[in-house]
Amino acid sequence: MNPIENKKNILATTEFLLSSLSPALRKVADYLLAYPKEVTFLSLQEFSQRCNSGQATIMRFCKTIGVSGYSEMKLLLANQLSNKPQSKEELTIEPDISIAEIVDSIFKINIQTLKNTLNIIAAEDCEAACNAILKAQQIVFLALGDAMLPCQYANIRFRRIGLNSFSDFDSDIQLINACNLSKGDVAIAVSHSGNSRHVVEGMKIAHQAGAITICITQKGKSELTKHSDIILFNATTDTTIGKEIVARRIAEQAILEALCMGVISRMRKQAEECMRITSKGLSVNKYKK
Repeated sequence: MNPIENKKNILATTEFLLSSLSPALRKVADYLLAYPKEVTFLSLQEFSQRCNSGQATIMRFCKTIGVSGYSEMKLLLANQLSNKPQSKEELTIEPDISIAEIVDSIFKINIQTLKNTLNIIAAEDCEAACNAILKAQQIVFLALGDAMLPCQYANIRFRRIGLNSFSDFDSDIQLINACNLSKGDVAIAVSHSGNSRHVVEGMKIAHQAGAITICITQKGKSELTKHSDIILFNATTDTTIGKEIVARRIAEQAILEALCMGVISRMRKQAEECMRITSKGLSVNKYKK
């Protein structure tokens, strides 16, 4: 996986993938996260001795986090440590908190979430997703609750450029849509946990039908990723009671918007003609000046 923006955030990527690593790779990751500054001064052999892991395991770890080798990892790690560390997402709603403080917190959380997601998302996976969408005869979205909101927006974008796209809030209709997919079609699932039952079942159906399955999720490993050909990660965490922080939806929408723009850029002439036609049709909703 090659994270966008020059794969600069080694620590963010390592921490994000930590739960999905094998025990052998986890030893390397744990030492790196515990002593990042020290690692920048260690040779491969010295690092191998410190974390009690073979050099081949360390090289495999480097590939896993999206870098070409140990030297590149040390260089990017040193660059990261020289910059101001990223802040954690924190939102505390107190009885006497001002609206100005709330506005400031919400904007900072969303900005930080987008930055963190940019550090881990893989350009080649986005490219593969765009290519699959371009070739698909049908595109269906799978999500539950407010996860369907970014899907609805992306669905409108796809339909405006002439793609055969379907986005329904009803979970049963989503499953029906998945059942009607064929080889080469695309199913796009959005689930923060990756364990929403209806979404996972829909992806399983789509995958078995031969459709290309794309998921947007937060966890490194989940039931959803088992049935996904292309996995696009966001870096949102939310430990608040009731999950008040909706920054994850902002990150998901940004990923879907990137896919929409990627598709438009590859079919620009057709997309522009479709948007011209749909804009004309929608003009009835506007008062003429």
